[in-house]
Amino acid sequence: MSNITLKKRKKVQKKSTRSSKTSSIEYSVKTKRRDGKYKFAVVENKDRTVAVYDFREKAKELADFHNKNQVWAINGGIPDFLLD
Repeated sequence: MSNITLKKRKKVQKKSTRSSKTSSIEYSVKTKRRDGKYKFAVVENKDRTVAVYDFREKAKELADFHNKNQVWAINGGIPDFLLD
């Protein structure tokens, strides 16, 4: 066999099996005013409201827990049917 018939294989980078959504989930606490009272909303990725609390401490606990453990990361966030 000559060198012309033997071709070198090109190295192809393998695609990741993980979704790009898994690393982009972030939970934060936003202050909202409703009926003259302040409410604290836990927000997922700055657009989906997960829960609303009367106290900032409770909202912060939920946000910190989800940021630390990333429980719903594999699903791309908390499913819609579980949200308020």
